[in-house]
Amino acid sequence: RLQFLLVHKIIRYKMKSLQIYSCFFLYSAAVKNGTYAFSKYTQSQTQDYVQDFSDLMAKSYTMVDAEGPQDLLAQCKNLPKQAEPPGVVVVSSASETISSSEVQGQCGSSSTCVIEGALTLTMNSSLKVHSLIIRDGGKVLWTDETHPLDKDHIWLCAGYVAVESGGSFQLNQQHGGKNAWIYIMNNGAYHPTLKSRSFGSVGVEGDTGVMIDIQGRDMQRTWSLLAEPLTTGSNELKVLHQPLGMGWKIGDRIAIAPTDDRSTGEGQSFKIERIADDGTITLNINSNFDHGAEAFISPNSEEATFRSAEVINLSRNVVISGDDFEEVYCDPSLPEAIGGSETSLDGCRCASFRDSCTVGLHTAHMNGGSSRIENTRVEKCGQRGIEGKYCLHFHQLKACPDCLFRNNAIETSQQRGLIVHGTHLSTSEANVFYNVRGASLYIEDGNELGNTLSYNVAICPWKFSEGGCSVPGTSNSQADTSINQAGLYTVTPSNNLIGNRMANHFNGMFIEVNGIGRGSAYGKVCTMSTPVGRIEGNVFHSSGRFGTYFLSNNYPLKGIGQEVDSNGYTDNCEAFTANGEDNGYPTALRNNFDYGNAYVGNYNAGDIQFSYHTSVDNNNLIYWKETKNFADGCSSHIRDSYFKGGNLALPDSLGSFIIEDTIIRDALFAANHHCTIGTTGFLCMPHYIIHNVQFSNGAGQWVSFKKENGQNNGGIFSLSPEDAALNSDITGEYQFFLPPGYTSLASNKFPYLLDTGKCDDSASLSLGERYENGVLCKSPLQILKIFSKGAQAGANLVVEVFRDDNWISTISVAIQRTSDRKQGYAFPVIPGTEFVYRLWLDDGQGDIPEDWVIDFGDMTQTNRWGVDVLQLEARGRSCGSIVSSNHDRRFVAANSLDLLDDQSWG
Repeated sequence: RLQFLLVHKIIRYKMKSLQIYSCFFLYSAAVKNGTYAFSKYTQSQTQDYVQDFSDLMAKSYTMVDAEGPQDLLAQCKNLPKQAEPPGVVVVSSASETISSSEVQGQCGSSSTCVIEGALTLTMNSSLKVHSLIIRDGGKVLWTDETHPLDKDHIWLCAGYVAVESGGSFQLNQQHGGKNAWIYIMNNGAYHPTLKSRSFGSVGVEGDTGVMIDIQGRDMQRTWSLLAEPLTTGSNELKVLHQPLGMGWKIGDRIAIAPTDDRSTGEGQSFKIERIADDGTITLNINSNFDHGAEAFISPNSEEATFRSAEVINLSRNVVISGDDFEEVYCDPSLPEAIGGSETSLDGCRCASFRDSCTVGLHTAHMNGGSSRIENTRVEKCGQRGIEGKYCLHFHQLKACPDCLFRNNAIETSQQRGLIVHGTHLSTSEANVFYNVRGASLYIEDGNELGNTLSYNVAICPWKFSEGGCSVPGTSNSQADTSINQAGLYTVTPSNNLIGNRMANHFNGMFIEVNGIGRGSAYGKVCTMSTPVGRIEGNVFHSSGRFGTYFLSNNYPLKGIGQEVDSNGYTDNCEAFTANGEDNGYPTALRNNFDYGNAYVGNYNAGDIQFSYHTSVDNNNLIYWKETKNFADGCSSHIRDSYFKGGNLALPDSLGSFIIEDTIIRDALFAANHHCTIGTTGFLCMPHYIIHNVQFSNGAGQWVSFKKENGQNNGGIFSLSPEDAALNSDITGEYQFFLPPGYTSLASNKFPYLLDTGKCDDSASLSLGERYENGVLCKSPLQILKIFSKGAQAGANLVVEVFRDDNWISTISVAIQRTSDRKQGYAFPVIPGTEFVYRLWLDDGQGDIPEDWVIDFGDMTQTNRWGVDVLQLEARGRSCGSIVSSNHDRRFVAANSLDLLDDQSWG
């Protein structure tokens, strides 16, 4: 049974990561049959979007237009903008309360109506004003008690509703037959801070108390999962939870997520016509598509999960809605909100990619105080192309542990869904999103800390080939356009993402750290180094590109000074400690589930472990470009996980890359897969340690060394010593990744290994297809790396191999270079004292320069399985005849950027 978790918070918050256990494309493309199909809408396709807008809206749903009270629509919808500036009426009363009918008499419908001075407006009837301000002790009270029993609907209609410092707005409708509507008109009303078509609060720093508290009829659950598949033509479904127990009822509108692979399916919405005693829901129309349902228990997971379509409830008895979207021409004179964003807070600013904006209502809770909105529907929201105008928005509230968005439904948005901006410790829980353009959930600047986004469900109902949920013209082409539209987008990992489900987006969860923050946090936070929060129990499926996705360089560090009291800013982001040790802060992503995506994983990331991860039927079950060993000196990169049906696109690594206690089925290892493409790769010679891994793939290829990538050397696969001992029985069955009796596998770029008598050509064993004609060795292998400085491309490293002073073989190793600090030589060696390796350069000098770094083996292997040694003679160097794997590595490598610090050279 799915359960919500209670998350405890503290005001003074320092991120505590979980205890750890020992191809970026600049175009829009969706994977289909192994190729890419381009799709709309990119940033440059704003005009196309505007031309398509009527068709897009024809496929969209708004509750106010379909089910809204007729008197509201007649008196408020799409009226002409008021020509004359409104007058201001400060409401007065002989008592401390005043009814909405009395306020209507004082304010009329063309004035800005102000409630202040300890006066409470009680909503006992519908109210239409030009705009409404509540401030300085003023209060709006709208509850079951103020709402007459003989009225099914009461509405508030205004061009904006602004709760300013000292004011409060309280709406609580628990009676199932009572409906409250907040309707924001496009009447020209303009608040100096919230701007046009707005509902929200504007506090000042130091304000306390709840300024907005909205609670619709409480629902026990806003979403469930299909318990059985829903097939085409059927009008009955079953979900995992009892509908009536969840608070669902006849007449509610529900939507079902597609479960087709890689954003090729479509969602559907229905009305509930009947709920049977056994929980069977009868729908008002037949299903047009198949939607999957499978109870999926990963062999390695701590908990059961479900490969089932999400079913969300989109009906609420409190609705924030408004006039239709308006296409507004841009104004070139408006100030830019953030340098380079080409957007403005004040309205529609002209941009190189935009000459108009699509404007609906927006809500915002700004600068001080706190707000709670629960069990509410928000629709016709978002102002495409205008900075800061979204459906639900916590804005620059700093520490706000009482801020809460819970159980809300957001649908038909033109600029994202729920945004957390410059705010810490807030909670956004069990909200559902449908037909939201851009990112449904969005964390904005990079200093946001300790917010919890939990059990939210975001469904994109459209195929990516038809644009998906992309939208052009916003300030973030990555999060919103078809380049990389995401269900959940954040520029910092330092928040808690728990139990969320993202369905049918281009990317499921997209963590894009830019290293320096954004907006008011620009230059004040090093997002590449901030600790990772609790990322656990999420499901990302049917994504056109990535499910789980970390972009750029993600290397969390200790002691960076990030706290709530410092507004999430950092004061020290040094990758090395003062004495040159790795300053990494290990963490784990736990119990996440990816299926039906093109990719799963990250670009460059270290000290981040995939723990109890389930990845099934993704083109790339894991996708990783660069990493390093863990700062704790013992942890593995992948642990207790399950991979099935795809490729494991493995990274180049500074140190060994360890997979342990994991089950891998029907999958292929793609070694060092991205090395030499762009600046990816260190020396393109990683060492993959396979420990207690159950591997089965039947016939066919098991590994690819990606030798087509220029100087990519492919790397080494080795069984851990424990597994090697178990695999030593040459008469046994294939229990491991390597055949019985063999310990290691290297690319056939190193045929010298065959001359040692320790290794065999896999082709000679009729295993050439399986191991890509690699070299199988019965002895362990290690890697010797030499990081060069200022070397010429023409100089090769000559390696002579001897046994008992008898020459065995000679190899020539070409220099590998992807950048000034990523250059040198690497090759596999047989550790121990049986062989002697003699090295020299063929540059006419021969000597290995004194300031080059020679690196043998790895500290994690050393700590876990013991010290390796090697007999090594490097011409021009006085290293001694024996080198060991536990040698000094200070200032050598801490991440993809902090590599070979100046103090590391000889």
